[in-house]
Amino acid sequence: MLTIKLANMAQSERDRAADWFRRFANAEGRESARYREWALAIANDDELLAKIVKLPVAKRQPVLVLTCARVAGVPLRPFATARPDFFALWPRIAKLAQSRSTQTNDPRRCTTLVIALNRIRGPIALIEVGASAGLTMIPDRYSYEWTARGRRIVADPKAGPSTVILTADVSGWGANPPVIPNIVHREGIDLNPLDVTNNDDREWLEALVWPEQSDRLELIRSAADIVGEVSPTLTAGDALDQLRGAVARARRAVPKATIVIWSPAVLVYLDPARRAEFQKYCLRAKVRWVSLDGRAVLPGLAEAATAKRLEGDYLLTLDGEPIAEVDPLGRSARITNTVGLSPDEMDLIEFERVHWGQLRSKESLVRAHWGIPLVRYYQRLYAIMESAVARRYDPVLVRIFDEARDSTPARSRRE
Repeated sequence: MLTIKLANMAQSERDRAADWFRRFANAEGRESARYREWALAIANDDELLAKIVKLPVAKRQPVLVLTCARVAGVPLRPFATARPDFFALWPRIAKLAQSRSTQTNDPRRCTTLVIALNRIRGPIALIEVGASAGLTMIPDRYSYEWTARGRRIVADPKAGPSTVILTADVSGWGANPPVIPNIVHREGIDLNPLDVTNNDDREWLEALVWPEQSDRLELIRSAADIVGEVSPTLTAGDALDQLRGAVARARRAVPKATIVIWSPAVLVYLDPARRAEFQKYCLRAKVRWVSLDGRAVLPGLAEAATAKRLEGDYLLTLDGEPIAEVDPLGRSARITNTVGLSPDEMDLIEFERVHWGQLRSKESLVRAHWGIPLVRYYQRLYAIMESAVARRYDPVLVRIFDEARDSTPARSRRE
């Protein structure tokens, strides 16, 4: 009877691991054809799953296992031909998995951080939880090129354009380019910080980039070079255990700065009780808290986002309140505003500001960026410009628009 129970337990563990690999393959794994093929094959390989389930649960994470396999020397070939290498190199793979963790913290997430920091008065003392190598601790050292409907939004550091340019599709941003934050103090916390000047750590950081993502690899390398120049403080330890000390150090070092705690896609790795403790501290500690999380990670977050008409799976929050739906790697953002305009309404106003008047190309521009006829575009624009929220947002622009509209014959407006 005991033998049967143990066999059933082992099978259950393998089933859970197999399901994890399948879910990975059909979700984030879709961004890598090789990882997806490997993950689906592993999910159906009982012999390999039997080895994987001997790892602690946290170390069975598919992307961790696959990354360790690459670093151990498994070639990027179809699984059928690479399978013998998985078994031959398994001791090395398992050892790496025990000592390493997924620490991706893509620098592109700084786009979301900058969106939030533009709502916070500086100078800033930045404390990042889950800092990895510090690539998202230096938003002031990157350049930003955001694409909105019919316009391009650019911002560079004070010293000039950076070697790292973070691009994103952004909806709901206003007229002005983002202000590059003035960061006067920074400290990162991580269970196992990576040192970009250490060859092994640098190799691991680069290995975390998925096989086909050559552009992202170059971005990570360039960002790591800048981190090496800045040399931010990285503290090893548990997020909650180290956070109070980091805040105290920031207050002593820069007493007039605004302390910002930044937690990019890290809270999901805390158990619910520790997560609740972290949230409670951030909301009571006289700091500002910026976080990027899945919709279901924090209690009440999904409901608050729905109330603001934010439907994405990942959300950017400021002091616990959702302010944007975002791509988890910072490649896109749909932003709320405090004046009451929807992101689409904001985009429409700013599109008109850039493409003001009766341009010859207006019809084609409107169709290209909005997918509607010009007459429908103006109907929507008139409705927005007549609203109280538009007048609060930019009363001068609304007045100019009113004057231009009133001077245009009714027939021309219909056309």
